[in-house]
Amino acid sequence: MQFSWSFFLFVLLQAIFALSSQSSKTLVLYDQSVEPLEDYTVYLRDLEERDYELEYLDINSTSTAVDLYDKEQRLYDNIIILPTKGGKNLARHVPIKQLIRFFENEGNVLCMTSPGAVPNTIRLFLNELGIYPSPKGHVVHDYFSSSPDELVVSSDHLLNGHVYNGKKGEQFVLGESSAALLENREQIVPILNAPRTSFTDFKGKGNSWTSGTQGFLVVGFQNLNNARLVWIGSNDFLKNKNQDANQEFAKELLKWTFKEKSVVKSVHAVHSHVDGTDYDEVPYKVKDKVVYSVGFSEWNGEKWVPHITDDLQFELRQVDPYYRLTLKPSGNDSETQYYTTGEFILPDRHGVFTFLTDYRKIGLSSTTDKDVKAIRHLANDEYPRSWEISNSWVYLSAVCGVIVAWIFFVVSFVTTSSVGRKLETFKKTN
Repeated sequence: MQFSWSFFLFVLLQAIFALSSQSSKTLVLYDQSVEPLEDYTVYLRDLEERDYELEYLDINSTSTAVDLYDKEQRLYDNIIILPTKGGKNLARHVPIKQLIRFFENEGNVLCMTSPGAVPNTIRLFLNELGIYPSPKGHVVHDYFSSSPDELVVSSDHLLNGHVYNGKKGEQFVLGESSAALLENREQIVPILNAPRTSFTDFKGKGNSWTSGTQGFLVVGFQNLNNARLVWIGSNDFLKNKNQDANQEFAKELLKWTFKEKSVVKSVHAVHSHVDGTDYDEVPYKVKDKVVYSVGFSEWNGEKWVPHITDDLQFELRQVDPYYRLTLKPSGNDSETQYYTTGEFILPDRHGVFTFLTDYRKIGLSSTTDKDVKAIRHLANDEYPRSWEISNSWVYLSAVCGVIVAWIFFVVSFVTTSSVGRKLETFKKTN
């Protein structure tokens, strides 16, 4: 019996660990004839050292399609697509509809393309997300750069600290790179844009795709179920030869893509009467005083730590928000930072309301906590009476005044009237 309990505890701990760690089974698609896999071994080896299970497939080695699903079960957690020119081969292995389905089902995607070729599968997939890489042959040029033969971008062009907060003066080598135009979508995460003095054109013919900082060299996308995609417009960025310049940025970029960082969760969202009485014990009614609290944790790659922020809001909604309150810190433990609204009064309107925290910040995973509760109207014997209603004071005063005046009149009449005189009587004689 002792052995069985020990075994059960071991399985339970393994399950808990699996829930707290990030996705690991990864498919790597590459084209050995275009970009040898050996050029990217530094970062691939780094993933393997972090317990990622990598499965490699040369798209020219077989003509059969890749099975990303076993019935409805995803076979991979992540897909890495290295630069390829075989657009037809890639489309045969991973059709666009299957790639979109994979991404919609919480699979993460990292794709790299070269200016010489963006496979149609990748281009159409990115276009669905509002990311538009430059056409084939268009290269980013910056003649004001210290290295005119290759594109070098400083950390000043990093756009999201949740992905990577670079050091001042840090330089990233991208070699030849293409740039993308972006739609105005909340899910798009711009990561690295082009220098102000750069432009993207085709062999200097003046037909520019982007100009200045409107071009983006590295772009992320996070969909509504928190699956992440990163597109890199340079096939040199992750190569071993550039690891001295790009290593820190590249590692953090991979961690963000595969949800090893900037992952937030909400826990222990509760609300109750201000005295601590639960809703199940005493349902809410209009104008009750209540308090709402919730905890937030962030995964730092190794463990959950408290997530500190000053822009977390709570909403009390019916159709539209009746209240939108900024939550304030109320305490923390080793894993969680707790926030509270403090005391607030429910609106003078009965119906079904949603107690909601919907935390969405570019670069962080989104998290939503909501609880739907009914707020009842006052019962017949719960309405305020007479003197409790300030508007009634005039009428009650008038009634009391009339009563006092009547009593005063009666007393005055009784006490001040003259005593009746006795009349003399006599007999009339004729």
